[in-house]
Amino acid sequence: MIRDFWVKNYLSIGDKQELSFVAKGPASELVSEVAEDVFLYKLAILYGSNASGKSNMLIAMNEVFRLMVMPKSNATKKILGYIPFALTSDKPTEMHVSFFAEGIRYDYDVTFNGNYILKEILNYYPKKAKSLFYERTFVEDKVQADIKFGPSLKLQIKTQDSIRENTLNNHSVLSVCNKAAFKEDIEPFNILSNWIMSNCHDVDGDGEKEKGIVDILNEAYADNKKRKFFNQMLCKADLNIVEYKPTIEDRTVSQEFRERIKQENIPDNMKEALLKTTVESITFLNHSKNGTFEIPLRLQSKGTMKYVRILNTLYDMVTGSHVYYLDELGEDLHYDLLFYYLNVFLFNSDKSQLIITSQETALLSQDLINENRGVVWFVEKNKETASSEYARGDSFGLHKNLSLYNSYRIGRLGAKPELGSIFIDMED
Repeated sequence: MIRDFWVKNYLSIGDKQELSFVAKGPASELVSEVAEDVFLYKLAILYGSNASGKSNMLIAMNEVFRLMVMPKSNATKKILGYIPFALTSDKPTEMHVSFFAEGIRYDYDVTFNGNYILKEILNYYPKKAKSLFYERTFVEDKVQADIKFGPSLKLQIKTQDSIRENTLNNHSVLSVCNKAAFKEDIEPFNILSNWIMSNCHDVDGDGEKEKGIVDILNEAYADNKKRKFFNQMLCKADLNIVEYKPTIEDRTVSQEFRERIKQENIPDNMKEALLKTTVESITFLNHSKNGTFEIPLRLQSKGTMKYVRILNTLYDMVTGSHVYYLDELGEDLHYDLLFYYLNVFLFNSDKSQLIITSQETALLSQDLINENRGVVWFVEKNKETASSEYARGDSFGLHKNLSLYNSYRIGRLGAKPELGSIFIDMED
């Protein structure tokens, strides 16, 4: 779980902006104790007008973890995550993240531009006391970076030298373990890297938007525990769905299309897939007082499709320790179903964290949210600097009896669009 994060000079974020997920204590189901007397919020909701920069914070948090574990094959590769603020495009980006993995706290700071990691330092707390994992400083192009390792890692001298030799100027030191084979004394690197790779996910869930609904449901169907979860959640969502099953549907491929595909310069396996006369699909079993009946996937609603996609995320969060970012959660879902989804996560997860953006302001009227204002963030653009600014919901000094929802609705908390007149002047 993430303890805190800040970023400077990235996308719409010019000045340093920070999110902290530290809670005062075990106040509610929104809070998890990740280590002794360390309490973090499991949920964070970012509100703001369109183009305010809500999504950019999710992208930044995702990027710092990708930067830690994704190596480069050669020194000429650009650092694609370098997307500086437009008005300071000649300066490096700075990021910091403090997080807990398997009960151990890690603090990571990195400064980078499009070509080089200029500086990075990773500290950790294996025995509750701060210890150096490694520190790295850029020297110059085509020169090996200056890298120091903490004594608690107990790395052999030859292993340290090997890590230095394999660390190019355009990727992190930690990511080396994903590009070269080392002996067992690099185990602390592997443990942390594997945790990040397995538990810290891309925005909207590791390409879940690209993965087909059929693939998602087939994967769940193949796992008895996961299939049971999906069937329960679909049934409880009041979609009239009792269960689902994989099916094979006939597919018409015209002779004209067949001839055209044969002439295309594409891989044979792709041609084979395009020319198949059958296709994998899903059939849902629906229930009514008059009996049960089947409905094919293609006739399901957009909202049902959206719900199926985010069930994968929910399953991971309630069965493991994961960090997920979901952009515009609530889109295409009924408000009650959205709040139900969040409650299932909060009341059934232990060490997972969900960070979302949303336009569903009605969530602010819920007692669970209003009484735990530290989970809410309001985002708006500074009119003078055009940079996004983030303010936590408990930083405004609102009395506990005042409604967070009403305060936001009347503009007391900012992060709302200032709209012009509804009348349009079409004259020259």
